[in-house]
Amino acid sequence: MEEKKPEKTKPETEAPVEKMPVAAKPSSKPTVLLVEDDPLLTKMYKSKFESEGFIFLTANDGVEGLEKAQKEKIDIIILDLMMPKMSGIDLLSNLRSGSKGKNIPVIVLTNLTQVEEKQQALDLGVKEYLVKANQTPGQIVEKIKMYLGK
Repeated sequence: MEEKKPEKTKPETEAPVEKMPVAAKPSSKPTVLLVEDDPLLTKMYKSKFESEGFIFLTANDGVEGLEKAQKEKIDIIILDLMMPKMSGIDLLSNLRSGSKGKNIPVIVLTNLTQVEEKQQALDLGVKEYLVKANQTPGQIVEKIKMYLGK
């Protein structure tokens, strides 16, 4: 009888220990949401970010971007301002009005260089306002890593 008791307790203590690390692993990769309507840029950034170990989600317009930002667990958003269905500024304004979206870091990546758009985005709490033509995908990845502490 003494031999049976250790056999029963051993599997019970080992099973939970094995399951715990498996449950913790999926959240180790940061999730980036790119809201961009240019399919070529989207494909280029997706390839670069996934090769760097990120989970990379995309949205082709402002409405889809807002929905994903509200439904998914997003660590940071890269946002274009000139978007179909809903502008980036409107997306940002709606995102900031909800409790989940108040603290999601956002980097604007756009071709708009007018002071008015930049000021609106900064007033809505974006971390940086970057012009697409002045950035490479590698530079954007490095900025994202910096903001996520990676």
